[in-house]
Amino acid sequence: MKTKMSKYTFILAFLLCQLFFSQTNYFSKNFPKDKVLVVAHRGDWRNYPENSIKAVAGAIKMGVDIVEIDIQKTKDEQLIIMHDPKLDRTTNGTGKISDVTLDYVRTLILRNGASMPTREKVPTLEEMLNFIKGKRIMLNLDKAWDYLDEVLAIANKTGTREQIILKGNKKASELKKETGNKLDNIIYMPMVWPEDYSIYKRDEVVNPETYINDFSAIFNPVAYEVIIKDDTSKADQLLKLIKSKKALIWINALWPELCAGHDDDLAEDQPDVHWGWMIRKGANIIQTDRPESLIRYLRSIGKKYDKK
Repeated sequence: MKTKMSKYTFILAFLLCQLFFSQTNYFSKNFPKDKVLVVAHRGDWRNYPENSIKAVAGAIKMGVDIVEIDIQKTKDEQLIIMHDPKLDRTTNGTGKISDVTLDYVRTLILRNGASMPTREKVPTLEEMLNFIKGKRIMLNLDKAWDYLDEVLAIANKTGTREQIILKGNKKASELKKETGNKLDNIIYMPMVWPEDYSIYKRDEVVNPETYINDFSAIFNPVAYEVIIKDDTSKADQLLKLIKSKKALIWINALWPELCAGHDDDLAEDQPDVHWGWMIRKGANIIQTDRPESLIRYLRSIGKKYDKK
């Protein structure tokens, strides 16, 4: 195990799965709890096309710890990296991804954030995972659940199983029943929110305390993504409970209803008021559309982990 771990940098080591370690004990020994990990939403999309290999490379160079990317499937059942179900916004093509083949997608070029064409191509999931293998980065694979078996097969093929993160909002018992041991060696983060607010529809409203306690017992997750619409006592109780489980807290700064109004646009001008609010609430992981500015702020207050 020591030989295997030596191939990866700290960010991979501290997020290793519970199959080999008690996550709680491992984190308490190895993760500097006064530091914050940075997640770049769709990569460095301000400088390169979103969800492109260059966007991930730019994020790595910047010092980002995790990149969130999105998965779609083509007509011939190939997994590619793209957020939208249609090609129109981010490429020079048109139509639904599910209506075209990978060969067609390979003829296209990606557009940048200003909708201008670039020389970048749409990567497949396999190409993206091969690119990040062994690098100081992890990928949060969004929209992966509909293709779970295929995603895991590609992660196994590329040897990147320990570099991917999956998230979801199913109850622990349902998740275990559906996946069995499939999530062994995978970082899985449950999504949770105060019981007076839900950004997602649920067939059954689950008390968040029960939800967290069940996950702690069945999966012992390394972290929870917490959605906070309003800065309330219920939100504080939720964060306190997660900390009591020795788990990390992931907060999104992408838009106001995810972080009680302390979003990136405001944080750009007043970082300590808004990103600082997340840190004071206990965030160990912050997802942002402004990774360069967040990293600059974290370094200014001694909160950014920089592996030497």
